[in-house]
Amino acid sequence: MIALLGAYADAWSQAGAPHIAGLVKSVVAPERKVFAGRNVPDALQLDYDQALASLTCFPVLQQQLSDTGVSLPWKQGSMKMPASFQGRFAYVELAGPEGILPSTDVNFGLYLQQRDTAYPSHWHCAEEDYLVLSGTAMWQIDNDEFVAQPPGTHICHASNQPHATTTQQEPMLAMWFWQGDIRHSTYRIVGVDA
Repeated sequence: MIALLGAYADAWSQAGAPHIAGLVKSVVAPERKVFAGRNVPDALQLDYDQALASLTCFPVLQQQLSDTGVSLPWKQGSMKMPASFQGRFAYVELAGPEGILPSTDVNFGLYLQQRDTAYPSHWHCAEEDYLVLSGTAMWQIDNDEFVAQPPGTHICHASNQPHATTTQQEPMLAMWFWQGDIRHSTYRIVGVDA
């Protein structure tokens, strides 16, 4: 886990976000952690394998995820989602209120979105940063046009700023980082009652 967190922080540094890397490094990892929960869901295993194979921007992180990523406690979330999105994504909360490493100050982890999938417009109080690791995804912020975001792209969302993501022929693997008001209860998705 310590090596994975180091590679995660280094990827943020390489992407020009040393402040996020510093916050990641401030979360102290235990020497050993037993992962409880599900591994990559079966329906997403092929997408995960493809996303990992095409993760070439950050080779150290790719190696760490090859070694441990599949055994992390991937979740699909308990929040109400549109039927078209259910079962088509998974995430790992490395640190945060419900993370492998407890933190009330920051919330971060990994995100996998299946190919040909639209993550509808949503928002939350937390300030959010994404770093695309593999797979070019179409990204929308506010009501602007969707823009292609290739691997290595750093995307920022302000507090309560609507954003959406659509994948096409390839799955997307990304890192996410929340700061500020990191309560999950502030998350809202367009067209879905809380």
